Amino acid sequence: MAYLNASHPGLAYGDGYMQGSGSLGQFVKLVGDDTFAVNTTAADPSFGILMKDYADGEMPGIWCCGGVYETDQFSGAISPDELLEIDGDGKLTGGATATSRVAQAISVSGGILKFKLLV
Repeated sequence: MAYLNASHPGLAYGDGYMQGSGSLGQFVKLVGDDTFAVNTTAADPSFGILMKDYADGEMPGIWCCGGVYETDQFSGAISPDELLEIDGDGKLTGGATATSRVAQAISVSGGILKFKLLV
């Protein structure tokens, strides 16, 4: 089961609807009026990260506007202080540029990534 812990959460946004389904730890983007979809393109601006799994049409809970989180939902090797972007599954990965960054790694230990949310 996926793991996401809001150690020091930012703003929790809980309004709007999902277009398609999404899973805990995936990043979402705005796709319409208060409508969100999983963001699978690093170049597209992300709105925040899903708090749990949501089905198409459900009202999502989204962490946004900063905070510190821990998750096992990431891909690739990540180093402390590395800027993170999203991969093709909407999860965190390393190698971000200034324009594609959504988070910054704090630590990676035992399969758990601690990061600061930048969106």
